[in-house]
Amino acid sequence: MPTYFQYWGKAKRDPKQPGADYHLLPYHCLDVAAVGYLLMDPNKPLTRDLADFLEITPEQLCAIWTFCLALHDLGKFAAAFQQLSPAGYKAMRNSKRVKCYDSKAFRHDRMGYYVWLQCESTVLPKLLQSRKLSLDEEEYFADSLLVLMDCVLGHHGLPISQKSPDSTEAFTENHNIDDAANFSSDLTELFRTTWPVDKMLSEEWRRRLKLVSWQFAGLAVLADWIGSDQNFFKYCDEPVPLSNYWSEALSHAQKALANTDLNQQPQIRPFLSVQEHFGFDPTPLQAWAETVPICQSPQLFILEDVTGAGKTEAALTLTHRLMQSGVADGFYFGLPTMATSNAMFDRVADHYLQMLALEDGQQPSIVLAHGAREMNERFRDAVLVSGPADADYDRRDHTATAQCNQWLADSRKKALLAPVGVGTIDQVLLAVLPRRHQSLRLLGLNRKILIFDEVHAADEYMFELLESLLALHFHQGGSVILLTATLSQKQRQRLSNAWLKAAELPSRPLRSTDFPLATYITADPEAPVAEQALASRASVSREVTVVHRTSFGDCLQTLFRAVEAGQCVVWVRNTVNDALEAFEAVRSRMANPDDCLLFHSRFVLADRKVKEDLVLATFGKKANAADRRGKVLIATQVFQESLDADADVMISDLCPIDDLIQRTGRLHRHTRNASGEYQQDCQDARQPPVLYLHAPDWDDTPEADWLSRGFQQTQFVYRSPGRLWLGLRKLRQLGAIRMPTDARELIESVYSDASLAQIPPSMQFMEDEHYAKARGVREKAKSVLIDWQQYGYCLESADNWINESRVEISTRYSDRETVEVLLVRESSEGILVPWVDDDRFAIALSTIKVAKNTYADKLAPIPEHLQPAVEALQQCYRQIQFMTVWLPEQDPNFTYHATTGFCERQTQEV
Repeated sequence: MPTYFQYWGKAKRDPKQPGADYHLLPYHCLDVAAVGYLLMDPNKPLTRDLADFLEITPEQLCAIWTFCLALHDLGKFAAAFQQLSPAGYKAMRNSKRVKCYDSKAFRHDRMGYYVWLQCESTVLPKLLQSRKLSLDEEEYFADSLLVLMDCVLGHHGLPISQKSPDSTEAFTENHNIDDAANFSSDLTELFRTTWPVDKMLSEEWRRRLKLVSWQFAGLAVLADWIGSDQNFFKYCDEPVPLSNYWSEALSHAQKALANTDLNQQPQIRPFLSVQEHFGFDPTPLQAWAETVPICQSPQLFILEDVTGAGKTEAALTLTHRLMQSGVADGFYFGLPTMATSNAMFDRVADHYLQMLALEDGQQPSIVLAHGAREMNERFRDAVLVSGPADADYDRRDHTATAQCNQWLADSRKKALLAPVGVGTIDQVLLAVLPRRHQSLRLLGLNRKILIFDEVHAADEYMFELLESLLALHFHQGGSVILLTATLSQKQRQRLSNAWLKAAELPSRPLRSTDFPLATYITADPEAPVAEQALASRASVSREVTVVHRTSFGDCLQTLFRAVEAGQCVVWVRNTVNDALEAFEAVRSRMANPDDCLLFHSRFVLADRKVKEDLVLATFGKKANAADRRGKVLIATQVFQESLDADADVMISDLCPIDDLIQRTGRLHRHTRNASGEYQQDCQDARQPPVLYLHAPDWDDTPEADWLSRGFQQTQFVYRSPGRLWLGLRKLRQLGAIRMPTDARELIESVYSDASLAQIPPSMQFMEDEHYAKARGVREKAKSVLIDWQQYGYCLESADNWINESRVEISTRYSDRETVEVLLVRESSEGILVPWVDDDRFAIALSTIKVAKNTYADKLAPIPEHLQPAVEALQQCYRQIQFMTVWLPEQDPNFTYHATTGFCERQTQEV
């Protein structure tokens, strides 16, 4: 037998585990190749799309990919790697001349590049068979092949370094290269691939190959994960011919893929109508969504309408029709926060089985994708009912409304591979950032419709990432649906330009100022842009009178008058400290202090969940008149970002006009009858809604300190007093917020270039600073993006590829560094335990995030005598090694209370 059978590829971690101690390296290579062969089945839409783009046949692409993937662990032929388990390395000749394995600088994936370069001269003639090439042509062919080798060698989720390959020579023995070359040559005989030589000699073809190399890299990661599962690929250390083992590997791969559901193509159910699927007559927006012509090219939809207009159902209707037309097999619904993601998961989980199914009536997986998804009870239940493929019950007999395959559910990195996903938009934006396993996320987006809600909430940093994602998804052939209630014309134009640029079409000015509006953008060079004005239902058209309140005391008087009248009141403040100030002032004067609630971002998750439930029970849709009577909620902007709540009276600090419109959407959000009960689409029996706006005295010619004089915290948060002045000016002119009638006028009164030119001269320097900072934020975002168009999947595609286990990379901008703080208690035994006692999620439930300089750096350190207890806690919970451990009970400056959250010690505790 060939000497390459003397190398091991996988070693058993537990000696007591039955079976062979080692899995021979050629067998592991074939295991992964077999998985890749099935993933690249010529009948799969992805294979056909890639083959069409590369102008080769799907069968040819499958064969090429299988050969390359079988070489993914070529670096394990290096003696340095083999010495990690000397008993499994039968080919050692001179151990003293070989360096020890370096898992950081010269890991086996990087050594694979060196080994391949040494093997190349032996293997290439066998690949070319009888075709004779000049030396220049051979170099061109090798360079094209190296694009694919980069993908398979980077199977651990990061591109490999190609610098100084000669420095890896010390990690090998000479015969390692010979054995690797012989193995590679025998693979050419096993697979007998016909290579598209002429195309591989073309610079244009190589450019196209680089464009799709990201998908190949994702497939390599996926194949290696599945092909390394010892549950299906049992270790074997007895040499048998490669052809014999290949048949076994294919059989094992079939079973392994069946365990993931990735072997099944979702079947799209017929779309009938909004009435049939949702049980009600369509709104104007939904009627448009069920009738607008749909093409086969990538499409961008921007749907602008008021809250309650049915944008979610319109998006699902469009998605269903797009999938039915054959342009997609699934979708991902992205939202700005975990709380909104959880709420949307429930809605989509109730509906998605009307959209798609698997063969034999099985249910496709739906995944929740965000950092705290394991705490979502419905998602946990969906995973539990799915069970492993060999469980003692038949999955097809289950009637659960939502299911998720266990393999797909065990990592957020795999979440996007599921046919249906709901989660934060951040999980998708990571596909354009140089973070480990980025390519796997990108692969998961292939042939999916992306739906992003509340896209107006994206800051400049996130918007730049979003534009790159739109272009990348266009090149994958994907379509996108964006939902918004307060998008500026400038933002809408940017999104349109990004899509048209990806389609290599000139930008087209968007002219419609209508609202509601549907904007439809395709790759049709004749008519790429269509704008459709839409009607609005009377039930969601509303007028909210705006009344100016200039002092804290005025706001308190307004609040208590409403309480005395039996109304429920929400006061939205711009900072946590402002909210604490109002909470203390209100609570101290309430007959029943517990009737005043506080909701902000500095509660541990356990308390925040309790707060959310209490707020919804009091201010939510199902709350009755008795629940609501005389209740007060003091909140920050997390209120409008995450809760489906409804206030009788609202007070709001002055904020950007788009945020103010969002806040106002929680005022009389749910129509209520004379008894105070929610009744859908009834005539609201309450007095017409009024928004009390807490803002500085109006001044037609304000001084520079117009805002900071009495609203210093607000200026600290929003930075541009000129834009707040513009918004307040327009509200004074209109006297009310009328939706949808005034929506466009309100937004453009602040964000259009013509409006910005009217900022008072005294505030212009602050606006210039704000503008310069926004440009800097955009440039920062551009600097961290991968350059997926020019380089393909390689280390040069980004300035700094990041391994997430050591360094975090953000999808959102913050000019203040934040720190995760773990709250702990000292037990009676003198040990430290998490603040919240929970068997599964103690750490997640006991953590807050605070500004580093303002708070985290000033927290009292753990006393010296308790340092061993900290170390013991870190041993028990590995994930806390980068957190700040804080013992609130022994901090003289800061405290934590379930009622007030994290705050300074001098703040009154209640």
